[in-house]
Amino acid sequence: MYSLETIKQMTDERCKQAQERKLKPLIASRKLNLDDIRSMPNFGDYRPDGWKLVRELFVDSSGLGQEGEAALTIAQFLSEIKMFHGYAITEEGQFQVRISEFMRC
Repeated sequence: MYSLETIKQMTDERCKQAQERKLKPLIASRKLNLDDIRSMPNFGDYRPDGWKLVRELFVDSSGLGQEGEAALTIAQFLSEIKMFHGYAITEEGQFQVRISEFMRC
């Protein structure tokens, strides 16, 4: 497992990269699928202009998670998607990710 220090370092690196590239969240303009999730931007602590954070979801990224565990399965996460909201990874561990949901403001 990654140490907290490693996770923080990875988050800081993702934040810097997202800022430099002026990344925007993945917008759910249609039903998303696994390929969409794989291409989701990773923001770290970056918050793009014009978007506000509305909630955070803890999601299994290993594909081995089960319903009823602390992290949502991919299927459970996909059922939580709201149309025209934006999504980005904001923290990553070895087996789970935190995916943040954003709305335009």
